Amino acid sequence: MSRSFVNPIFNKPGVLVRAALGLCVSLSSVGYAQQSHPLRIRIINAKTNKPITDERLNVALRVDQIGSVPMATDKNGIILVDTGQATTIRILANMYADCRPRGELYTNYSIDTIVKTGITTGNLCGGNATAKPGELVLFEIPKTFIPVYPAPPNSNPPHSDENPHKPPQ
Repeated sequence: MSRSFVNPIFNKPGVLVRAALGLCVSLSSVGYAQQSHPLRIRIINAKTNKPITDERLNVALRVDQIGSVPMATDKNGIILVDTGQATTIRILANMYADCRPRGELYTNYSIDTIVKTGITTGNLCGGNATAKPGELVLFEIPKTFIPVYPAPPNSNPPHSDENPHKPPQ
């Protein structure tokens, strides 16, 4: 009669299942950590050099995505972005005016460069800040443009209800 050797540790109920689950979880977390590149977008008011806390920046991660998603800043003017497997990111101001030069407005920034060295975007409005590794810095200013229209005409047009058109005399 032949006997096969069975390790007594694996004879206990659930030990083998727990070991397999632990191995799967550890392998999946290692794979996820290698694919994901978390980064911070820091938004600064170029006039005051203080964080902008009420912006909803349009963020587009470029894998196969066509549109962008508005993302809100926190109390420190920061947006945390999990980039997944994307290699580039594009940002556009929403509630504030962007201070980047026109040629940089639709730039795809390299996520690898942001993670390794950080990127500070162009700034035509003043103020300064330096990006740290893992950080993309954007300068904005409040939208204060209020269109100025010429004074309204002194008389009502002939087709208005206040002064109906009268036949010529």
